Amino acid sequence: MTQPLTWSMRFALALAAVFVIGTLCAGGLSYVFLSKEMTQRLAADVRASTESLARIADTGGRRDLLEQITAQTRANRDGATLYAFIDAQTGAVTGSDRLGQPFEGARRLIVGHDIAPGDSALVDASDAYQAFGIRTGLGWVITARDEAWVAESGEILIQTTAWSLGFATLLSFALALAIAQRTERRIERMKRVLRAVGHGQWNRRIRDTGSDDLAELSHSVDQMLDQLEAGIDSLRQVSTDVAHDLRAPLSRLRMRLEPQVLSADVPERTRHEIGSALVDIDAISTSFDAILRLARLQSGSVERRRDPVDLVALARSAQDLLAATAEDAGHVLRLDCPDDPVMIVGDEDLLLQALSNLLANAVDHCPAPVTITVRVTRADGSPTLAVSDTGPGIPLADRQRVLDRFVRLDASRSVPGTGLGLSLVAAIAALHGADLSLTDTAPGLTVSLRFPPATA
Repeated sequence: MTQPLTWSMRFALALAAVFVIGTLCAGGLSYVFLSKEMTQRLAADVRASTESLARIADTGGRRDLLEQITAQTRANRDGATLYAFIDAQTGAVTGSDRLGQPFEGARRLIVGHDIAPGDSALVDASDAYQAFGIRTGLGWVITARDEAWVAESGEILIQTTAWSLGFATLLSFALALAIAQRTERRIERMKRVLRAVGHGQWNRRIRDTGSDDLAELSHSVDQMLDQLEAGIDSLRQVSTDVAHDLRAPLSRLRMRLEPQVLSADVPERTRHEIGSALVDIDAISTSFDAILRLARLQSGSVERRRDPVDLVALARSAQDLLAATAEDAGHVLRLDCPDDPVMIVGDEDLLLQALSNLLANAVDHCPAPVTITVRVTRADGSPTLAVSDTGPGIPLADRQRVLDRFVRLDASRSVPGTGLGLSLVAAIAALHGADLSLTDTAPGLTVSLRFPPATA
């Protein structure tokens, strides 16, 4: 009987297969994005050419336009680019008469349907054209370019990816097999030593001479056997328990719920509730990621992001995220922002997290109905981002205390939460050098983040 593949061999082959699949996906995405980019660029070029002819019509008159159209048509006899001017008064066509009826704006023209086949073999061979039409005071100006070069570029990309994938596949599988065989020999030696030690041969050691992680593990096992044999089983059990406890419970829960929300066997209302639960899970995961990232930023373990951030656009993004939630809770969420951008320098993700926390607090802790307002201003050169509500507010004695972690007022005990929302807002404000203030708006509360002019 053929000996079954070992775990290491299967793992190595799986990694190679994942590499191949990843390469295929990357090639496919590259093809899609490249085709889209080239199509957009082609459409932009067509529009630019049409706008140039339209300017000639507006400034130079009919004669200059007809001369330009005629010259362009003669210069592009291969049919790759078509130019036409359709007189608004007479309907006469100058340039290519294959473009059919006049039109305005962008359009994709199919040869044989929108474009009459001509004498040029290249025109007949092209499947479609990207076209753009503009109506001027004299008539319609139309430019069209074929999509043949887009398809040719895609074919070149596919051929290049195929050759690269073939070579990479052979190399990856060969390398994976070689690594797996070497690893299997070393693991087998470890297993023999451990079995021998388990049978009382305390003098046996692995003594791996490598210089990788597996060698370090072997050395650690040898040191452990030197010091304490009796603790092997307990240490293994502890390691297993720790590994089990440190699994991501949210990810596991999401993986269990996601198939249910996509299942047609689940009632519509139940799927809606499961979908809402998935949204909540994502929100919790986002908050957890933001806390970890903030901790890394404060510890200086990663470089702090300092990007231009538009507070007006940030406020609109937060409104898009939470408008439906506020409406479901019976509240009104509105914006009070200037038309012009209000720029600062900071971390957009963290600022959006802070603003989302403020809005979520207002939605969750205010009895309906209330009006929640996101306001962006620039006072004395200092950009300010504020969230106001017409709810019960926070007593003066508690306004500083609610900024501490895990602090929840008695009125909020019936609302789900962890007491981390405002403390995270305070930490993000401190990170950006912003002054955080809680003021009474009688009725309601206003939480403001005032950024120093230096960050603008």
